[in-house]
Amino acid sequence: MLAVANIKKSFYHNPVLNNLSFKVNDGDVIALTGKNGAGKSTLLRILARISQPDGGTVIYNDVDIFKAQASARRGILYLGNEPGLYPSLSAIENIEFASRIHGALPVAEDITTTLKNIGLSEQINDPIKIYSKGMLQRLKYALANLLPWSILFFDEPFSGLDIEGKNLALDCLNTWKMKDRTMIFVTHDVEWGLSFCNRLFLLEAGSLKIDQSADSIDVKTIMNGLQ
Repeated sequence: MLAVANIKKSFYHNPVLNNLSFKVNDGDVIALTGKNGAGKSTLLRILARISQPDGGTVIYNDVDIFKAQASARRGILYLGNEPGLYPSLSAIENIEFASRIHGALPVAEDITTTLKNIGLSEQINDPIKIYSKGMLQRLKYALANLLPWSILFFDEPFSGLDIEGKNLALDCLNTWKMKDRTMIFVTHDVEWGLSFCNRLFLLEAGSLKIDQSADSIDVKTIMNGLQ
């Protein structure tokens, strides 16, 4: 599904990613971890073609996403630290707009039901600029439940969530996993990453120090790499 080869990225002449190469297969669920500043979020943004690498290729469904038209990225959903939505629009309006961009338009009843199920029933018509960080995080899950995607890139899936929100998030994640959906998560929660994901990437100094199946890794090994 996804083949990454020799990705390089620097900021102000400081290398952040150094010739990263790996493949992602259909149904892979990958935890991407590492110290702060290791390049995790940068890598995720490059995979979604939000950020441009200094070199290398990202092949998605046999097409180089940096040379092809936007239609070649259909099926990619990126959920970053910032929601990437319009603050003055309501949750419903943002979902309708995002749906059109992704080539789908859920019916109004489905949007409302999804927002209620994710705990946003009282603010569905309010502009999202008044939303807390946790509410915006819940909105991301609503988007992922309604938009069509083949591969999901999610940066810190539990950021800002309270206990209720995390439980709702886990319900969504488990449902997607049961459907064999392909996902990559940036996470600092190593224990969750090893228990939920089937692969784990450890980024260190811009390189992949570890790329292994999650069930073959001892949590202490990863924690030592993060110290």
